[in-house]
Amino acid sequence: MWVVITRLLFAPPQQLQTMSSSRYLPIICLALTHTLVDTCALLVAPLWPELEQTYQLGAVGLSVVFIVQSLPTSISQLVFGYFRDRRPLPVLLLLGPVGAVLLTLLGVAPNLAMLCAVMVLGGICVGAFHPEAAVAAGRMLPEERTRGVSIFMLGGSLGLGLGPLLGGILGTDGLIYVAPFVLLAILALRRVGRLDVTAAAPVQSGPKPTLHEMLEGRLFLAVFLLLICALRLVPNMAFDKVLSFVLHDRGYSRPQIGLSQTLLLGSAGVGAWLMVWRFRAGWERAFLIGCPLMGIPLMLAMGYSDCPTWLLLALLVPSGIILWGTMPAMVSYSQQLFPSGAGVASAITMGLAWGVGGLIQAPITAWFQKAGMPQQAFYAYIPCLALAGLGAWFLPVVGTASHTVKAAADSPTPVAE
Repeated sequence: MWVVITRLLFAPPQQLQTMSSSRYLPIICLALTHTLVDTCALLVAPLWPELEQTYQLGAVGLSVVFIVQSLPTSISQLVFGYFRDRRPLPVLLLLGPVGAVLLTLLGVAPNLAMLCAVMVLGGICVGAFHPEAAVAAGRMLPEERTRGVSIFMLGGSLGLGLGPLLGGILGTDGLIYVAPFVLLAILALRRVGRLDVTAAAPVQSGPKPTLHEMLEGRLFLAVFLLLICALRLVPNMAFDKVLSFVLHDRGYSRPQIGLSQTLLLGSAGVGAWLMVWRFRAGWERAFLIGCPLMGIPLMLAMGYSDCPTWLLLALLVPSGIILWGTMPAMVSYSQQLFPSGAGVASAITMGLAWGVGGLIQAPITAWFQKAGMPQQAFYAYIPCLALAGLGAWFLPVVGTASHTVKAAADSPTPVAE
């Protein structure tokens, strides 16, 4: 690993230019950067029982920490998405991932206040990366926007699977040792993919668009889409926490808990891979309707208190594919619905929706945990999935891929110099 990183960091410029001429290399480097960012974001996933005991968290305290862990990332995505559509900042493709490394300091936080501070600062940096990167992914393959977003989110899915695995193996005390490897890999990928160049586009003069113009005056539709996506993401936001507590109560070790979460999120990578190669433009709305409804029977089975562990773990595979792996359709749909504000649209579905979903699930998950029945929390997520699927039925049908690309090209979205 160190040999590869060193070669990438110190390769001659001519060799880098040849490597970067590949049509897919920049977006692959961007996707792998996404892997690193989401790895840092999910290092905490198997550590919730340990943190609960270390800081003596009650139901309210646990709920607050859940929110602190998820909300800064989501809010910052909306803020940075707005500014991205006024003036893109490709530098965030470097600064965001570098800042996300702060999350490896979770294990050395001396008290609860410092733990929350690390979560907030690291979460903001994670959020700063995503809108800029999601729009760049769509731009790198303009004629295949959903495929480009799927490749980008496939990288994130790999990180979501790797994070719990590393967190489970290393524990809170070992997270800090991940930092130097992540930093070197970020610098290598940026240099090879020339992300600061490939993410940029020609400068467009004229006044900066307002939020009203980015959303084309359809604020109600944007809020409705946000609500649907947030409800759809409620179980996604809760999976790592519920699994941690349920398996901990069943006597599973921290590495085993991390491995189970990797099984879930690794299945999400399979779903994202299928989206890359089997997805057809125009299916986005159908996925928004069907996938939440398909998740309901999975929640019913997983919430049964006498569900054997082998079955609970087996159900993580379809859950990961259906509820996690199909999220690129959600992001692509939002970009097509609001082509003049692709950054804000991405922030709504990739950021703010996660935050709102986290706000919904946090008190639910904390209450069931403190009541001594964390597994039954899966039942409480069923109404959220039902409302998300039924609500998506009322979303408008977006145009074809070619029409969307043309609309995006004609939009007043400014770009970096």
